[in-house]
Amino acid sequence: VPATTVGSDVKITNFKGDDGQVFSLPNPNLGPDTVMNMHQSSQKSVEDMATLVDLHEGAILYNISLRYRSSLIYTYIGSILSAVNPYKDMGVLYAESEIIRYNKRALGELPPHIFAIANEAYYAMWKSDFNQVALISGESGAGKTESTKLILRYLSALSNQTHSGPAALGKSASFEDQILQCNPILEAFGNAKTVYNNNSSRFGKFVKVNFNSSGVIEGS
Repeated sequence: VPATTVGSDVKITNFKGDDGQVFSLPNPNLGPDTVMNMHQSSQKSVEDMATLVDLHEGAILYNISLRYRSSLIYTYIGSILSAVNPYKDMGVLYAESEIIRYNKRALGELPPHIFAIANEAYYAMWKSDFNQVALISGESGAGKTESTKLILRYLSALSNQTHSGPAALGKSASFEDQILQCNPILEAFGNAKTVYNNNSSRFGKFVKVNFNSSGVIEGS
């Protein structure tokens, strides 16, 4: 927890967190395991947490918290994307204009976004000629199902562009729409209500999307 010293005596030291909460620690407990100087890089939010000098759980959680307060729900850790469920409409974050914006842009060139991950996977198929995998994990209600839908939507848009031309980028074709629309059917067989989520998946999902040599979706 980021905090500053606000007073001490022979027995305890008082700290005040950035949230205003005051707490105390016995002086014998002060040490590298409980208190450490905060590096400058950790005091402001960064887009890629691999650049943090203080690379530990506290620094990571604080950086994610700072970005979340500014409605920035995505953060990189190298090529890994951390996402926080905003529990609200994010406006134009997933608009067609964003699909066009992230198309053919290198990872890290633009602010962190799930479209950047999907874009990297799509074009890596042609660079490496290998299958690509996007692993999505998180606790109940974290947004795994929505993240899957967004990746499928982005891949569908790129597939439609390849099939119908650049003017079609950002728009979904009927075949790709069918892939997205089958998800509620799959969910109906294994979802349940939890404390955090009214529609929680009780199973792991494996979605395989097949592309032809031209980059157009052929099946799923």
